[in-house]
Amino acid sequence: MLLWAAETHLVPEHANVVLWQGAASKPGVRSLTQYIETHAEDIRRRYLAWSHDLGETRVFGRRLRERFNLADGTSFWWLSVFVEQSSWKQRSLETMLKLFALEQLLKQEAPAELTFEGSDRGVNLTLRAICRDLGVRYQWSKISKGRVLTLQLMVRGLPRLLQGLMALAFFASLRFALKRPPRVGTAGSARRIVICGPFSNHNATLYGGSDFTSRFWGTLPQVLIQDGFEVHWMHYFYAHDAVRTAWEARKILQRINENSTKVMAHSFVESYLPVRAFATIFVRWLMIAMESFVVGLCLARKFAENPSASYWPLIRDDWAKTFRGFGCVTNLIYERSFDRALRVSGQYDECIYLMENQGWERALARAWHKHQHGRLTGVAHSTVRFWDLRYHCDPRRYDGAHRDLLPAPDSVVLNGRMAQNEYLMTCPDREHIAGCEALRYLHLVPGSPRDLGELARGEALRILILGDYTQDRTDALLRVVEGVRGRTSVPLQLWVKPHPGCPIDQLRYANLDFRIITDPVAALVSSVHLVLASNTTSAALEAYICGGRVLVLDDLSGVNYSPLRHIQDVSFVCDSDDLNRAIESLDPGVRENQRQTDEFFNIDPNLTYWRRYFDAGRQRDAR
Repeated sequence: MLLWAAETHLVPEHANVVLWQGAASKPGVRSLTQYIETHAEDIRRRYLAWSHDLGETRVFGRRLRERFNLADGTSFWWLSVFVEQSSWKQRSLETMLKLFALEQLLKQEAPAELTFEGSDRGVNLTLRAICRDLGVRYQWSKISKGRVLTLQLMVRGLPRLLQGLMALAFFASLRFALKRPPRVGTAGSARRIVICGPFSNHNATLYGGSDFTSRFWGTLPQVLIQDGFEVHWMHYFYAHDAVRTAWEARKILQRINENSTKVMAHSFVESYLPVRAFATIFVRWLMIAMESFVVGLCLARKFAENPSASYWPLIRDDWAKTFRGFGCVTNLIYERSFDRALRVSGQYDECIYLMENQGWERALARAWHKHQHGRLTGVAHSTVRFWDLRYHCDPRRYDGAHRDLLPAPDSVVLNGRMAQNEYLMTCPDREHIAGCEALRYLHLVPGSPRDLGELARGEALRILILGDYTQDRTDALLRVVEGVRGRTSVPLQLWVKPHPGCPIDQLRYANLDFRIITDPVAALVSSVHLVLASNTTSAALEAYICGGRVLVLDDLSGVNYSPLRHIQDVSFVCDSDDLNRAIESLDPGVRENQRQTDEFFNIDPNLTYWRRYFDAGRQRDAR
């Protein structure tokens, strides 16, 4: 068996080739990513079990989840990337899914020899150990991986301890720029609610948007005020295209607060952090870092005895990042910031926060329960997808021994039937679940795409391309479209809607003629014949619900994160050839069936479910 982890078009002639990424295009060649999709349930279940077992691994008689303790005795483990399970932060996650699939394939087929042609040293060391245990001969044919040296790669290549020091300097400058939090008055007997999340996806800029509106939360804050709540916003700073610096963010928040009523106030959680706390954080960071070195050496030795216990060569970089690098300092900062903020802000009756299973959320949950505030609610604000493992876990995490240890919300709000089914798929016994309206999607209504009959009259095929939130995936989308230029039987007219977090520079795509569009996806579907999206964006689901003909680019470089993964009438394309065939097969005689929003989201502009949820909170407190 030959495991090929290089350019797909360079694969040599061989009777048994397994592609690390990409689609198989000739006999004797298979795709490891397609194998994962075929055995998706088993491989996901195995990863979740491994992640849980890693926390149970004993080193010097103590489990990993019992180590790295903070000042109050709680464990820093729960703030790590190995609990978060985000493929966007944990670089080893998708690699491990592929290794699990390959290991399963090796056990099924028992080849005499495995040759790995690739550049990843961690994969090589892990495969060598796996093949040794399975009795399979192994060799590595190393392929040099050419990289363009960028500032980001240079910073990423620095020692993690140095990155940790840089993180301390960054947050010190951030704290200096944000200054102290504003004094927040109270509205007397009103019930108090705090809304937590990133300072992004809103209408406020340095020069406008005083009447603050968050696209994450829609009309809910105004409804809460109407129902007698005093609403406080506790943001964490997040640099993005609209707000580039902490200085800008402070100026924006200052103007918003000056124009807000006494029942609406905003602050940054980082601004609550006392300056003297940086010395404490520095000492705690050094202690965790030193312990991470010792525990890491033990895990490396355990790997030599049993590779599947830790898969150490794959996770060692994520380990360093989460226990001594930028991620370690970040979580320590938010742990202290939320503790301080919720200690001095007075008692809150409710808290709702954007739930993505990040470390800051567990820091919030820990401080919230420590200072005995009211009900804490995590809100899954977007889609819950099969391969987005942030929303999935091994069922043992909610056993009695763990349920009380993991900082978690009291309730989780899910925005529709699809989210609830997926969220409970891997672990049916979790927090209290409530179904409420999908605040980000209240504007969605069933509709129809543009009539394909226009193409017969000589009009151009208008394609809406939904940009991704990463530059790489956006580049992949536009490269695939560029590959069909001049090959289709009809002319193309391209509209590109950038993701808010990833603006598009048209100069990067000099060979592609397109128009930048910023209108909402729902408003664009009826104006285009076809929608093309990456397999990582939830915007594809918006377009589908609004009646669009949707194509999703799945180039098989990794697992399929699309929320449309199992939808029958959605086509997935792998490359330019696939896209060209999909365009040529469009049939003007086929009429699109109108989709029903209630299959996916709870849609009710009156927010009936949300009102009922908070009414239940009032009744509970009254008892």
